[in-house]
Amino acid sequence: MSAFATVKAETRPLVTIGIAVYNAADTVQRAVSSALAQTWRPIEIILVDDCSTDGTPMVLASLQEGHPEIRLFRQARNAGVAATRNRIVAEAKGEFIAFFDDDDRSHPDRIVRQVARIEAYEHAFAAGAPVICHTARRQWFADGREQVVSTMGTQVGRAAPAGRAVAERVLIGTPLKDGYGACATCSQMARTALYRDLGGFDSAFRRSEDTDLAVRLAKAGGHFVGIAEPLVEQFMTRTPDKSLVGEKDYTVLLLEKHRDVPDRFGLFDFCRGWIEVKQAWLERRQSVALGRAARLSLRYPAQSLRRLWAALSNIGPNLAFRRFYLDG
Repeated sequence: MSAFATVKAETRPLVTIGIAVYNAADTVQRAVSSALAQTWRPIEIILVDDCSTDGTPMVLASLQEGHPEIRLFRQARNAGVAATRNRIVAEAKGEFIAFFDDDDRSHPDRIVRQVARIEAYEHAFAAGAPVICHTARRQWFADGREQVVSTMGTQVGRAAPAGRAVAERVLIGTPLKDGYGACATCSQMARTALYRDLGGFDSAFRRSEDTDLAVRLAKAGGHFVGIAEPLVEQFMTRTPDKSLVGEKDYTVLLLEKHRDVPDRFGLFDFCRGWIEVKQAWLERRQSVALGRAARLSLRYPAQSLRRLWAALSNIGPNLAFRRFYLDG
């Protein structure tokens, strides 16, 4: 029995499940079925189609039939996932928003558990600060491989990572207790007011928009709580907007946008250089990666050792990331 099974539905807040959709005719039914199967009620499911060019609009219209929880919108032009999620935020009537991806599947108790995690943490530790919650994810690759990707803030009964320390962890690699793991939007929930107070997602980012949101929230004093169990199954789907070059370009854009964080420690050039090291390694240009890493280590020995240790500790996900982009 779920944690909220004995609570009358009328006492629960409305939760918005937001799904940004683009050319997902073959997968979006899985995501919507997952949303409808949530044990939490009341819910609304907002589907925003970012001008799909395949059969997605017809699939969405069919899914909406017979389901009053579903509200369907279509963007006037293709604007990317950040802008599409901003449309969800603008249309949301729920007190909370949980984002699902259009090709993923969530555990039926995901909403129940994330609401409980946020509310319990707010009561015990937040002192009025904004709180965001992510769950771990189980990633499935086309070659049959799978891996679990953790998230931060999973230690229950204590204060979670918060404030600028999270921004420094993300951008510089500064060690942070309970602060390791991804903050992907597909496993994310927060109060709707949090997104609106932050101004939503930055539509300049077609990748790394989730990391930019996390950094801005950290700068605003936000707390990052997590659930260690993988309540989201993420199917790693190749799309035209996913490439190693694109990932690098938006990572650089992220660093430049928030350069005040590394500049405070005189580490902007190091962080920029480490992006090039990682890019060369991901592209299997190992001699180039080693040469750049060696030059950085001469100037920034402590930071280079720290980043190298973190990379080795995360070698499994990094190898999976490389195979996904280079081997399909």
